[in-house]
Amino acid sequence: MKKKRRNKLLIKNTAPTTIEEIEAGLRLLGVKQGDCILLHSSLKSVGYLTRGPNDLLDAFIKTLLPTGTLVIPTYPLLGTMLKTCTDPNYIFDPNSSSSTVGAVPSSFLNYKGIQRSLHPTHSMSAIGKDAENITKEHHIGNKTYGANSPWSKIIEHNGKIIGVGISLAWHTIYHYVEDIMGEEFPIKVNVSENYNVKCKTKTGQLIDVVVNPLDPEIAKTRIEKNPFILKYLTEICEHTDVIKYGEIGAAKTWIVDAGEFCNLLIKLASIGITIYNNESELTAKNLYPLKLIRNKLAETVGSD
Repeated sequence: MKKKRRNKLLIKNTAPTTIEEIEAGLRLLGVKQGDCILLHSSLKSVGYLTRGPNDLLDAFIKTLLPTGTLVIPTYPLLGTMLKTCTDPNYIFDPNSSSSTVGAVPSSFLNYKGIQRSLHPTHSMSAIGKDAENITKEHHIGNKTYGANSPWSKIIEHNGKIIGVGISLAWHTIYHYVEDIMGEEFPIKVNVSENYNVKCKTKTGQLIDVVVNPLDPEIAKTRIEKNPFILKYLTEICEHTDVIKYGEIGAAKTWIVDAGEFCNLLIKLASIGITIYNNESELTAKNLYPLKLIRNKLAETVGSD
């Protein structure tokens, strides 16, 4: 009831954000036809949209396609990865399982022509030229975010990541870096056990997909619950010019090159900075504040 009243006030007090305005915002961010874009978004931050999430999605699709690709997280998570994997009644079906991560992903699942990856916790959906390539191998192996994942494929396609109305906290590609680095990553972020989770293929065949869940205890200090590391990482991204800002409707928006961002994360991890650190840890290691690592960061970033 409160949500309906809020929406009515929004309609009454603001002019709608149009598809054309969203397209203009994308152009100012440097987005063009042929790009591969992974979109994370907060719909309410954009302002009133006449057709809700469809206006936002249509603007991205009109900008990128037919030669580009739009990728959206359509996770069917039941809370945490571990909770999803240990639910004895859970079966993921890409044809019918809903997304639990917001209005934009839920609406995207209704679009004709999307491809959805076969993964029980972090299914991704895509539309456009490289949609099938980006999604088709996600079920292979036990690395949810690793070499066979959509995140890896987005990097292969020189993709960019856009955050509309959200901070850098809600940015799942962090876990790609953890999976790719493996034991070289400074801390262990996954539980010890693998789980076989039932999934239906597009043809209805039931298969097991192996998942190694993130540890929910370790997640308690992760960036989305850790204002210090969010602020510090944002400062580092701005200092290294990895991030660019703009606006989509009323929403402050950022864009990063996926490969460049992950290279920075890998290099930060190599000197001991991760999305799980607190201020006292990094201060003790002389890795905070930024002035203490500027030279080290410049050397590291330049040492590909």
